[in-house]
Amino acid sequence: MLPEKYTVEQEKVLSAPLEGSLFIEGSARTGKTTAVLARLEKTLSEFPGYQVLILTPQQSLARPYRDFMKTDQVINCGIPRITTISGIARDLLHIFWPEVKNIFNFAKNASEPIFLSLESAQYCMSRIVDPLLEKGYFQTIKIEKHRLYSQIIDNLNKSAIHGLSLESIPTRLLSGTADPSILGNAFQQVSECALSFRNFCLENNLVDFSLLMHIARTYLFARELPLKFLHARYRVLIADNIEEDTPIAHDFYRTQTPYFNTASLIFDHHGGFRTFLGADAENAYTLKSICDQSITLTEQVESYPEMDTFRVGLLACIDKRADQPPRFKLPDQVQLSVYQFLPEMISGVVSRVETLVANGVQPSEIAVLSPYLSDVLKYSISEKLAEKRINLQTSRPSRKYLASSSIKAILTLACIAHPDWGLPISHYEFRDCLMRLVRDMDIIRADHAARALLGKKDDGQVFRSFDALTNLSLQETITFAIGEKLALLSAWMTDYFENGVAPLDIFLQRLFGEVLSQPSFALHTDLDAANDISRIIRSIRLFRSFSSTVFDLQEPSFGKAYIKSIQQGLLPSAFSGIEPDVQGVLISPAHTFLMQNRSVAYQFWLDIGSLGWWERLYQPLTNPYVYQKRWGQETAWNENREFAVNQAMMGKLINGLLLRCQQGVFASVVNTNEYGAQNSGPLLKAFQKMVKKDRKIGLEEDHV
Repeated sequence: MLPEKYTVEQEKVLSAPLEGSLFIEGSARTGKTTAVLARLEKTLSEFPGYQVLILTPQQSLARPYRDFMKTDQVINCGIPRITTISGIARDLLHIFWPEVKNIFNFAKNASEPIFLSLESAQYCMSRIVDPLLEKGYFQTIKIEKHRLYSQIIDNLNKSAIHGLSLESIPTRLLSGTADPSILGNAFQQVSECALSFRNFCLENNLVDFSLLMHIARTYLFARELPLKFLHARYRVLIADNIEEDTPIAHDFYRTQTPYFNTASLIFDHHGGFRTFLGADAENAYTLKSICDQSITLTEQVESYPEMDTFRVGLLACIDKRADQPPRFKLPDQVQLSVYQFLPEMISGVVSRVETLVANGVQPSEIAVLSPYLSDVLKYSISEKLAEKRINLQTSRPSRKYLASSSIKAILTLACIAHPDWGLPISHYEFRDCLMRLVRDMDIIRADHAARALLGKKDDGQVFRSFDALTNLSLQETITFAIGEKLALLSAWMTDYFENGVAPLDIFLQRLFGEVLSQPSFALHTDLDAANDISRIIRSIRLFRSFSSTVFDLQEPSFGKAYIKSIQQGLLPSAFSGIEPDVQGVLISPAHTFLMQNRSVAYQFWLDIGSLGWWERLYQPLTNPYVYQKRWGQETAWNENREFAVNQAMMGKLINGLLLRCQQGVFASVVNTNEYGAQNSGPLLKAFQKMVKKDRKIGLEEDHV
């Protein structure tokens, strides 16, 4: 809902003429997007909705616009198009595909392109890289396969969004390493893999993000015919959070903004969090010069004095500035807790969350944040919150459902039911599977059952029947009530195998519908498990369609390929569209939270002693900074530059978090982290400096 009153600066945005272009800038909480929404309401009274184009760097940042469309506002002649720069490129590519496929030498028989998600692109990359690894490629570095695939793809993407050739990859990467003698050969191999991947896409009518951006830059956003169509279709442009967008998006705004009847570009002074994805805030700000008018918003719509004072003080400690606030007092709702081990921290965080909720704080007003959130950490916190019956939401729903015990259980049965895959299952995996699927199955009975019922044959493993056990004592230990359910499951598996295998998605659909959803089993009333299983089935169907079209994979090869892709960390995309809103405690990486661009009452910062709050994720085969246009004028990458970049990005991250925090921050320190190491990173040192200043001021006040 739009507010009834606006600030003086917001009123300037509302009263600015619709005709022409407007650059709106300001920090978080100054109401930039709110003012633009009010301006959009005014625009829709003069332009049909279908002529409005709203672009954001990623879909999560467009949530205010989607929410606005859900209100009772009268939309004249259609709903505005809300998308990203890649989304509008995909729209144009569909329309102009007959010409594009000839210009860029796609396979001539292609009736339409096949768009790759990040996960399916990694799967295709694995088909190119794996044979080369067997020949000795990338021997100078130690890296997991899925990270190798993703970093090669990252170089493809960075080259495309900056308008660079794939052949320039080694030169760029060499300029960003302190020891080219070690990685120089690997950089050449990255370029070779990238070129092979590009040719593979063209030969198979595949369009990944990098190829889409290359086509957009050289044809869709450059030629008269597609641009003529675009300008006839859209007359209104709104581009929000341009500081988080990439150079190709900025080039589009620079060249195309004058052709729209009305355009609004919105810039956040303290943004630029997506630098590692190619965002260039400095380049975005140059767009101000192309606009007819600019308005700067400085007055905060929402003010939180204590948190703002803390923010200024902590940033001063991070920057090690001498001009720190001389009389700073740490707010009561900012606390630092020290734990010996990770499980203690998890229990402490969940306990404090429970206390806040018991005191009336809505779960959706709480965010639990970490620089990099491992599946183990996220799962542990999620399970404990679930035990407390506290709703939660996750930033990686695909990872959440993949980590689901019900998904692991049914995939375990899938491997047993398809021995020709050659994917062995340990008795521990089988034990966990039985515990999840069979009612009243504790770990002792499950362990006995797993050892007794998981048998081996020449052609693979088999799920033996409980009735075939000859050890009466063992049967009594497991109990005949549980044994009856095990016998039902075993009989169904045997009948399935004897009557011929089905595609993996059909196998799972039948297994759940005919057995696991029945009253005898634990999933009978588990709606969350049913939702997770429906998602994995949808994921498998998408992968089956993709793999059969591109690689001509059929059973049994398809099912095995899918399972192995999961084991390698390459989950085929299972989602389309936007995830529905879930009102609950957010568990998320800090950068992901910032990309939601919303405030919460309380934030929990996990293990601030971790270097993850400060240093870039280690990516030996890619570097986002060396692809920037300004890189050519700078000195080679070295330790001093790495330190400066890390220091600046941590300050930007903390500033962004505190601008989106209303009442309190609960930071935690783990003396011994999950890897058995002791961390004392820069964020912890800055926080400790704040605490020391607070104590000093407190002692001075007591003395007075």
